[in-house]
Amino acid sequence: MELGAGDFYDGPVMAVGRMRRWGLFTLVGVFLLVGMSGVAGADAPSSGGDVAVAQTLGDRELTVVLRRVTSVPGPLQVEVVTHAGSAGGRLSLALTSTGASSKASSPPPGVPTDRGAVQLGNAPGMYSTTLRVDRPGPWELAIDDGRQVARIPFVVSEQVTTPPERFVYGGFLAAGVLLPVSILVAVRARRSAWALLPAGGMVAGLAVAITAAVLSASLPLPPQPGVQLDPDVDNVSNPYALGQPLVSDFSRPPVMLGLSGAPLSAGQPGDLDLNLTDAATGAPVDDLIIEDGALIHLLAVGPGGELWHLHPIRIAPGHFRIQFTPPEAGHYALSAELARRGGGVQMVRAASGFTVAPGRATGTAPPHTANPVHLGHGVTTTSTTVDATPITVTTTAATAGTPITLTATVGNTSDLQPWLGMVGHMIVAGPLPDSDTDIGTAVQNAPVWGHAHSMGGMSMPGMNNQSGSGTTTSGMATPDVHSEPGPIATPQARSTTPNMPGMNDGSATSTPPMPDMPGMSSSSGTSNPVMPNMPGMDNSSRKSTPNMPNTPGMNDNSGTSTPVMPNMPGMNGGSDMNAPNPGMNTANPGGAMLMFPVNGDSAPDETVAAYGPAVPFTFTFLAPGHYRVWIQVERNYSVITIPVVLDVEPSGASR
Repeated sequence: MELGAGDFYDGPVMAVGRMRRWGLFTLVGVFLLVGMSGVAGADAPSSGGDVAVAQTLGDRELTVVLRRVTSVPGPLQVEVVTHAGSAGGRLSLALTSTGASSKASSPPPGVPTDRGAVQLGNAPGMYSTTLRVDRPGPWELAIDDGRQVARIPFVVSEQVTTPPERFVYGGFLAAGVLLPVSILVAVRARRSAWALLPAGGMVAGLAVAITAAVLSASLPLPPQPGVQLDPDVDNVSNPYALGQPLVSDFSRPPVMLGLSGAPLSAGQPGDLDLNLTDAATGAPVDDLIIEDGALIHLLAVGPGGELWHLHPIRIAPGHFRIQFTPPEAGHYALSAELARRGGGVQMVRAASGFTVAPGRATGTAPPHTANPVHLGHGVTTTSTTVDATPITVTTTAATAGTPITLTATVGNTSDLQPWLGMVGHMIVAGPLPDSDTDIGTAVQNAPVWGHAHSMGGMSMPGMNNQSGSGTTTSGMATPDVHSEPGPIATPQARSTTPNMPGMNDGSATSTPPMPDMPGMSSSSGTSNPVMPNMPGMDNSSRKSTPNMPNTPGMNDNSGTSTPVMPNMPGMNGGSDMNAPNPGMNTANPGGAMLMFPVNGDSAPDETVAAYGPAVPFTFTFLAPGHYRVWIQVERNYSVITIPVVLDVEPSGASR
């Protein structure tokens, strides 16, 4: 059959048209898949962590824990930790969304979306309930004890896919779709060149995905709602949406602290109101963020040198309140530690403190407070007790201008609990007059009022836990979590974590031990074959073989003349079997160090009793003189306060 001229002419034209359409469709598909891929909520990591907020609600000292919300809508678990001496009772909860949004929502912001209750028992511990959140953005949890209502602001984050992730997912998706298309075109098309179009799109998709993945680590994060920006539903849902105007400095002015309320009388409970205002505008400050487990850390020092570490409740924007029962008349110093959104931590002193009128003075110190101990002038170690717990406080040479390490050893076991995100707190005030009267006024006028923290010792749990009875003295014990009131086990009553193989050579537990690592245990009493010890590792060797220099803490009984370096903290190289806890490293009892959470993890809460007993602090006193120091730790759900009077000598003074 012969082809006409028209037929011969139409073939190439149709082929070119089809090629153009294929190319157009391919390019459009690549761009749609790469640039407009949706949010993969199931694959995105959960943002944020648990939120713990200390609240002094009436005469209860509580820690409210808001567990991370992993999906929206979804459940919000609310846990309330009570401390020793807190009465039982019912707390009513109300959950309210407070964020504005460009889209209509029901119920509207400001109206409670869910209610619940927590029934507290008389035993200290954790009690919980579950509420439900229905949208991302800023929220407020109201806690009502029947007399006062505490309002805790927090932010519920949404799982957002970042722009680089979208390009990565879209690029690989485009490559996956275009791969079979290119194969199909190559097989079915009359001209194999047409397969280059989908193949080129596939290569482009891979290039986009790989480039986005490589560059994503170096791209800056957007301003964080709730931390740098005032949160609303829109910027929490999509923090990558550009707002106007763009700013790079998110810091905010200082806070002014004013006091109000009826005058307080000795021995009578009363309300002390705190009013926070912006130093630049005079407007109420309602942008505090949770810092070290509280919105405000309120420190009060009484005429007799007593310390109260309280956490006022928020009752309105810029308005906080604390219930306080002063034990005696006189002047009280007051300061508040807080952090504003977009700025750092501020230590704000009340201009003049407050004065308590005479009344039915009780003269009673705050609960769980030890008798003051004195250090300095050659005294570097002293002891006291509180609630039958032995406490030893030591210091390095107390010289002005030189870092000084104060260490409080509380008890003999690693059973301290983290309080306010730390193992220990130290409040410092001075220099003060040598007089023991009217200490509140002296602290109010002191040039130094500091607040230091301790993360605990340096050794890992289980590294040094031999006891004479064969039980472990270090472990991660976690008390029971309550949903209903009832008896609670003390933190150390829970079973401890099994030791790592070879790390507990005095253990009498029934857990079958794994073979010890070579040289790690020479007295385990097991029948497992032991490989020859590495040089310097055998801590009972008396061989004449020359030993390598000892690794610190690994060999202190070898009998050789090789100089031994100081033991690593927590390693059983300075063990004293006559110590209060046999096998404890008396040179440095150590204990587990509380590590900061990473990658969205949450820090251990107060149910984890695994730290201490040594709690070290390092502080530099720039001026010599007479200082008041208060060290605080938590044990058995009791916050223990250890007052220390420290005399710091001038630099260069003879010792």
